[in-house]
Amino acid sequence: MGIVEIKKTNVGEQVYQQMKNQILAGEWRPGEKIPSEHMLMNMFSVSRGTVRQAVQKLAGENLIETRRGEGSFVRVNRLADYFRPAFLFSVDNHEMEEIYAFRSMFESATAEAAARKATPAQIRRLERNYTRMCQETDHYEQYVHTDLEFHMMICECTQNTLALQIYNSYENLLAPSILHTTQTIGVGNGVKYHGLILEALKNRDPQQAQAVMREHMENNLEQFKRLAADLDQHG
Repeated sequence: MGIVEIKKTNVGEQVYQQMKNQILAGEWRPGEKIPSEHMLMNMFSVSRGTVRQAVQKLAGENLIETRRGEGSFVRVNRLADYFRPAFLFSVDNHEMEEIYAFRSMFESATAEAAARKATPAQIRRLERNYTRMCQETDHYEQYVHTDLEFHMMICECTQNTLALQIYNSYENLLAPSILHTTQTIGVGNGVKYHGLILEALKNRDPQQAQAVMREHMENNLEQFKRLAADLDQHG
């Protein structure tokens, strides 16, 4: 993703948005130093003050960190960072809805493949994950971490490295939305569907695994759309 010439209206917002896009698209990778103030001024043809405002805004969203005497670096975010409200707004509702819709298509297929290809050791790991999930129902952040780990392990069960890479590409974006949903509606649906998915995998039933995962994902999508609509209405 290249740098685009800055128009003369809303200059600061354009600089901020382009810098943010460089990070979210992976052009500026976690741990990597971003261009210096002087370089950014030349790249965007803007003032130092405009660059500094954009940098401060990105730092406020935990996308970068500034180290005295060294410059600014793309943050290597831990899962806990994605629960911060600022990160939640780095993806808008329409984009998040698309992620949920894609997830429904993709993860129902991975569940089907996992039911056919999971090793006994992988099934045991999923069982331990589900047990831990049931024990964490009063600790939402831990519960959501375990929830996401369950879906990651299902991708591993496909024995397809690309499936895992695809899941990893959107997993972190889901955390704040899943946490918000869990805090609002509770853990009942998650515990129910994960139990049914695990049962289908243990029974080596690809069709059932696919059907239950699709129902789980479509339920998540509907919950997200309902909560997003409520937020818009009362926001």
